[in-house]
Amino acid sequence: MESLLNKSPGTYTIVKIISPCKKFHELGIIPGSKITVISSNKRGPILVRIGNCKIAIGRGMANSILVE
Repeated sequence: MESLLNKSPGTYTIVKIISPCKKFHELGIIPGSKITVISSNKRGPILVRIGNCKIAIGRGMANSILVE
């Protein structure tokens, strides 16, 4: 398991959310779902795809998502 923040572009499976909140659930970021990193720069938000939606999540939120 590794934080989504440290991953390069590609598709991963969400294993665990370290600090769960309502926002993750509303966005469909739940354990077992697939998440695709589209763009991950050294600074600024991370662009991801969840299902058919593209969203930008902050680096703090990305650090709370553990994937494999």
